[in-house]
Amino acid sequence: MQIAIFSRVLPHHSIGGMQAVAWDLARAFVRSGHQVTVVTAELPGRPHTFEDEGVRIIALSGVPWQRYGAGWWRGSRRVFEQLASSCEAVLSVSAAANALLQLRTHYAHIPFVMQAHGTSMGEVLSKWRTRTPRNWLSSLRNIGWIFKDLRAYRRYDTVVAVGERVEADMLSAPIRWALPGERVQLISNGIDTTMFRSNPQSRQRLLKMLGWDDSVRVVVSASRLHKQKGVDLSLNAVSLLAQRVDHVRYLVVGDGPERSALEEHAARLGLRDKVHFTGGVAREALLEYLQAADVMLFTTTRVEGLPLNMLEALAVGLPCVVSRGVLDEAMFGSHVSSVPPHDADAVASALDRALTIGVLPEGALPTTFSLAACVEAYLGLFCTLSARRTKTISMAQEHA
Repeated sequence: MQIAIFSRVLPHHSIGGMQAVAWDLARAFVRSGHQVTVVTAELPGRPHTFEDEGVRIIALSGVPWQRYGAGWWRGSRRVFEQLASSCEAVLSVSAAANALLQLRTHYAHIPFVMQAHGTSMGEVLSKWRTRTPRNWLSSLRNIGWIFKDLRAYRRYDTVVAVGERVEADMLSAPIRWALPGERVQLISNGIDTTMFRSNPQSRQRLLKMLGWDDSVRVVVSASRLHKQKGVDLSLNAVSLLAQRVDHVRYLVVGDGPERSALEEHAARLGLRDKVHFTGGVAREALLEYLQAADVMLFTTTRVEGLPLNMLEALAVGLPCVVSRGVLDEAMFGSHVSSVPPHDADAVASALDRALTIGVLPEGALPTTFSLAACVEAYLGLFCTLSARRTKTISMAQEHA
């Protein structure tokens, strides 16, 4: 099968969950014997077209990756018209393929699938919850996207929700008014469990590099350092935990606009010698930090889809403490504790309990969330939709 993936941003541009999911899928499709072309934004220093790990990448010259714009819409449509004669399935990461939808009548045999990592309504609610005027103002742009999304959703064959929270949003008003529920399918984000797994040797190596001895109890967070990710709330909880548990250390993995403020906050809490800010790291380095930790902490205040950082931590075997409503505790068992993110005492208590659970060497991620299961589900969906479209075209021709 020849698959075209449209994703404005990839790990080649920046670190983030959505781009990691897109790239993992592209490579896994190739390993399964399929031909994959990924259309993305410009990659400075890279040619317009090149191959990486068997995936053909077409980077749109002069198109920035940070946001959608006229250049992206024109460029993606132009490239699709060049690919369409051999394309057998289109996967749109978020809204990346929206400009192609107006061409669907010319390419009726090609199934179009959108991968939804969240909704514009969810983004609006997340920004309102920060209670900051700047985010309230920026939410106006997201409100405008709500209406654009409603028009686009109904033109895709299927909208894939990457997690149960996203699925629930897709099946609720106002989206259900435009998109029938039977065209929403849950395919959870998948983790490459051959890569993300426990490794005691990696822990020892990293602790030595940081100058920490074997007695430390390591809490780790991995996210963009943005106000909505709640790392300031995590610092408050770690401060309380350090008063109850000896030798606590906190790894803050990631970078972003709040880094300086968070470093100052850590110093005010007396955590200067207990917290290590890694800055932005490659995914391979993130794996080593996870393998060095004893528990994952994510006190996000954002409406999340299915956070990749939590799934990666579970694959490594870490118990996880996460904001209420992000993960279903019933699905992950005692390895996930849900907490009110603003309640530092409740978060610290959950961390204390998680430290007694310990790391599971065999991992704590259900097979439903493996990359292999994710790839199988997408390929099955493409085949089903392709057969359905072929049948519809044949019936139309018979009655013509």
